[in-house]
Amino acid sequence: MANNGIRTWLVVMASLTAARPAVAQVRAFPAVEAFEYPIGAGRSSGVTGRLLAVRRPESRFGREREADVSIGENLPVIGLGGGATPSFLGLTIRVLGRFSLDDSKSSLISNDWVVGVHAVTDRGPWRLALEGYHESSHLGDEYAEKFDVRRIDWTREVVSLWVRRRIGPVAAHLTGSYTAIDALSLPRGAFGLGVEYRGTGAIRPVAGVYTESVGYAGWKATTTARAGVELEGPRGQVSVSLVYLNGMSPQRQFYQRLGRYYGFELRFDF
Repeated sequence: MANNGIRTWLVVMASLTAARPAVAQVRAFPAVEAFEYPIGAGRSSGVTGRLLAVRRPESRFGREREADVSIGENLPVIGLGGGATPSFLGLTIRVLGRFSLDDSKSSLISNDWVVGVHAVTDRGPWRLALEGYHESSHLGDEYAEKFDVRRIDWTREVVSLWVRRRIGPVAAHLTGSYTAIDALSLPRGAFGLGVEYRGTGAIRPVAGVYTESVGYAGWKATTTARAGVELEGPRGQVSVSLVYLNGMSPQRQFYQRLGRYYGFELRFDF
């Protein structure tokens, strides 16, 4: 069933990019603007490290200092069509771990994994993206042993539609998603809205706010925000930011718990 679902999403994504007129060229690893999540979203690409002050704890460690480490990329793989902004198919890969810094062993609390594909097409200031991905989550061994708890089977196959509209340095994002396969049989819908600002120059300010509501949490809203500066280098970007979250836990092993944190982020995006 999972294989059939993956094949279906691949066909849909290929249809989306092929819908652009005058598709006459196929290129591997095209030089295009990669698919990106909103600046304020909790998801990130590249190599990201966060130092967090947890004020509403999700895990049994309680209020403490924690760290997020995320490694992942949204990589354009196949360009379809000519011109400066061809439609393209890409690959999404991401893994995120949360660690306790106040625990003597710096215990791994949980780790979440995402792998998927996406299709993107641009129409002037508009960008339309369709993403299908597999998501899974695991408890850290130290955390499970310390508190004698078992992993929740968070295994999901999700499809998301993203719409972005740019107006100069400002962009608005709208997204809706549906979980096609869910091991826990939870309510399957979700939607989100984000607004962001990105300046210009080699050193530029960035700021964004993103709000998401999910069916499995009774449509409670989760708000995330990021504000800082990006430095453009010869091999990519480096950003330093302040981050904030208030709402449902982003750690899928604690999907039923409310969380709140603020902190500092360092991100390398190549």
